[in-house]
Amino acid sequence: MKKLISLIVILVAFSSCQEEVKFNNPGFQAYRDGVLFRGIDVKAYKSSSGAISIVALAQDEEVDIDIANSTLGTYYFGTTNLNTMASYLSSFNDVSLAYETNIVAGPVAKMYAAMVAGGTGYTSDCVLLNGAYACNASHQTTTTGLGSGLTLAVIANASGVVTSVRVASPGNGYKAGDLITIVGGGGNAKVRVLNVEGSNGEVIITENLGGTISGSFKFNAVNANNNPLGGEIVNFQYGTFYKVPVLPAP
Repeated sequence: MKKLISLIVILVAFSSCQEEVKFNNPGFQAYRDGVLFRGIDVKAYKSSSGAISIVALAQDEEVDIDIANSTLGTYYFGTTNLNTMASYLSSFNDVSLAYETNIVAGPVAKMYAAMVAGGTGYTSDCVLLNGAYACNASHQTTTTGLGSGLTLAVIANASGVVTSVRVASPGNGYKAGDLITIVGGGGNAKVRVLNVEGSNGEVIITENLGGTISGSFKFNAVNANNNPLGGEIVNFQYGTFYKVPVLPAP
């Protein structure tokens, strides 16, 4: 009898999980400033160029995620590529707020992975330990860009060429696309700012079956209209979209 009761409990639990999967297919949710956002009506639109726009509607809220193309991979927000961006609209209590991952000035969040120029004569600040880079305190500084205070830890090869960098101190007043020249060595290593802390994030396409698309996202977006009734930044974390139907762009 006990075995039968246990089996019934397991079957009920399994049935409940199945119903939850069905309810969330398609699904779109994230935490907006720590509060759960769940899309009620979710669709993706694909243009003739292959770009994807995911639109998630909830009561008095909307999240739009534009991605440059539909190939599996990671795409970054807040960069000079405005074909990949995220936005959030709300109209709670008849107050309209709009947030976008625009190009704005601020502390650096991320540098481009590819160097513009590797330069010559540099010494690496970082060593590879257990598959990850550990960087010491003697960071290289930078000399160009519209902002100030950015310092980078450099990874250089045996020939003194910088192959990549890590943000050590984000500084302030920088914009996506700023060209940074690294002090030290021959003074000729150059790299660009990818995005800044107020406008950044990423979307990862993990599955594209043609008719549906799935993945994850997170982003910071700035108050697009400088509306004093809203905060300066809205933050989305732990975002997922699952089996969202893909339709031709209107």
